[in-house]
Amino acid sequence: MGASAADLPGLGASFALSLLSLAVVCLLAYVALRWLARRGAGRSDGPVRVLARCSLEPRRAVYLVQVAGRCFLVGVGDGPMSLLAEIDPAAVKDQVGVAAPVAGGLRFADVLSRFRGRAKP
Repeated sequence: MGASAADLPGLGASFALSLLSLAVVCLLAYVALRWLARRGAGRSDGPVRVLARCSLEPRRAVYLVQVAGRCFLVGVGDGPMSLLAEIDPAAVKDQVGVAAPVAGGLRFADVLSRFRGRAKP
């Protein structure tokens, strides 16, 4: 009914087959992600853009969001999102740059301190 113990692969062969399977899955995932990135998946070309993000705690963060030419500081946590402030888009453009992504050259804390009037030396 079943295979004898001599017909089954050994521990080394099973381990090698597992590593080979993992490598194939990782390669397929890498190729799929690269293909999707070239097609523009994950990019925001719409009216809503996240200009900057600052994580406060594991489940709490503050976002600087641009929506239809207006900029908002939004708090996100366990409950609903909260509008903290509306910020002048010209000031945001001067400080962050409209085309600056979240991982841009400026840190979010530096930008926020400039808006609050406490620029770091």
